[in-house]
Amino acid sequence: MLKDKNALRRKMRALRDSAPDRAERDKQIFEKFFSLPQVKDAKVFFVYHSFGSEADTHAILARLLAEGKTVCLPRVKGGEMSFVSYEGQALERGKFGIAEPQGERTSLRPDVVVLPMLAWNGRFRLGYGGGYYDRFLAGCGALKIGIAYAFQRTEEPFMEEFDVPADILVTDAEIYDFGNREEK
Repeated sequence: MLKDKNALRRKMRALRDSAPDRAERDKQIFEKFFSLPQVKDAKVFFVYHSFGSEADTHAILARLLAEGKTVCLPRVKGGEMSFVSYEGQALERGKFGIAEPQGERTSLRPDVVVLPMLAWNGRFRLGYGGGYYDRFLAGCGALKIGIAYAFQRTEEPFMEEFDVPADILVTDAEIYDFGNREEK
C-alpha cells in the first residue's frame, strides 16, 4: 500500500484542478453514464453533489430528475454519511463546504450509488480520506458507479482492506464494467 495517501490526494487534486478541458470531459462522462443499461433501468439514485474540480454531477442530477428518477444526496453529520431526498430544492453548505440537502435521512435503498473519486486504480477509488463512502457502501447492495476523468488513473497501490470496489467506472474516455457485484 502507498505510504502517503495524502500526498497522492494532493497530487491528483492539483492535476484535476489544472485540467483545462473539464467541461468537454464532463460531457463525455454524462453521455457514457446515460448509455449504461443499468442507469436506464434503475429507479433510485444516490449521487454526490460535485464541487470544485470534481467530475461534474449537476447535469446528471438534472437529467435524473427530469426522467422522474428518485434522487438522494449525501449529508455528513458527525462521522456518519446519510442520504436525503433531493428534488431540486436549495442546498446548504455542510461539514466540508459541500452543498447538502436538509431534511430527514431517507429510508430508501439505492439501486445506484454514484461515487466521487480523486484517483482510481482498477476497481478501487481514492476518496478524500474520511471513509464515509466505504462505511456507507459496506453491505449496501447497490450498483456502485464511480465517475472520474481518465487522467485520474494511477498505478500507485493505495487500496486497504476496508475499501469497497466500484462495479462500474465511467471516465471521459471509457466505461469499465467490472461485474461481480454483490446482490441486494
